[in-house]
Amino acid sequence: MRGWFGPFRLERQVGRGGLGAVYRAVDTRSGATVALKMLPPGTDPSATRRLRREFDALRHLHHPNIVRVLDLGEEDGVPWLEMEFVDGMVLREWLSVVTEPQPLEPEPEGDAPEGVDLDVLFEEPDSGALLAVARARRLKLETGIEAMLTFEEQVEQNHAERLVALCEALAQVADGLSFIHERGLLHRDVKPSNILVTPARKAVLVDFGLAKRSSDDQITDHGRVVGTYRYMSPEQARGETLDRRSDLYSLGATLYELLAGRPAFAHSNQYQLLEAIVTRDPPELTRINPGAPEPLVHLAGRLLAKHPADRPEHANEVSLLLRAVGRGVAGFSQPVFVRPPREERR
Repeated sequence: MRGWFGPFRLERQVGRGGLGAVYRAVDTRSGATVALKMLPPGTDPSATRRLRREFDALRHLHHPNIVRVLDLGEEDGVPWLEMEFVDGMVLREWLSVVTEPQPLEPEPEGDAPEGVDLDVLFEEPDSGALLAVARARRLKLETGIEAMLTFEEQVEQNHAERLVALCEALAQVADGLSFIHERGLLHRDVKPSNILVTPARKAVLVDFGLAKRSSDDQITDHGRVVGTYRYMSPEQARGETLDRRSDLYSLGATLYELLAGRPAFAHSNQYQLLEAIVTRDPPELTRINPGAPEPLVHLAGRLLAKHPADRPEHANEVSLLLRAVGRGVAGFSQPVFVRPPREERR
């Protein structure tokens, strides 16, 4: 879609989802390149409220790792939200090319529509490892959900530069979470596709459509489950009251997936998925990727604890731990790789 929408000159679609679409556009009032989220005409009132919630949550907040919102309005019955345009890649895609000698765009899939899903609430793309090898066309990665990664897959996942980049990107996200948590705000939808990384390696947390002030009694979901199922905390899956440790669980689910090459809970049926999140432990990371740094495995386990009291208390603690691990990984010239037992090799 190209053309004009009110004062905006639309250039290309950069995101899409069940609730609308996001376009790169030029605001002719300022000349700035922006991201414009638009809802379809006649959209459900709850979607419009979500757009308003996103604007209200961020309008006065400024942090390098949090997307900025600029304006909110409606044109010909189409609600819109104007945001800063983050010229970057989704975290899982960026990690697939970060070890290349120069910045590269992942090879697009044939006949794939342009853009990245930002708002889909259940169907989440598989992990960065799966995406990376599929686009690089180097490996098939047909490993079973609880099987050990092959030697080649471990090389992909445990490349020192990738691990350092992963630690720093998630540390920056934790910085952003610490900033909003200190102001009584919860994101409630932390996941890999809501983290963009710029060429300058700045990670930006986006899509605050589910953001909620922990003290705001006027915004309630009446026990409904909201968020992306695969990354939500057990208490979020139960529709209970949340605090900042729920966002930290989602950050842990992101960390687990980007270490294991698969989600912590990979059930395709949403009811089975929610039941697993509430009652079961994810497959052991050391079983899937025995070469992953032990401190990162331990941190992922703490973040994914079923009870909030067993998780880190603050996002800034997580940020400090991630950067400490990143410095340690950078000090090793060769990561650890473990070959699967003979009967498991392909």
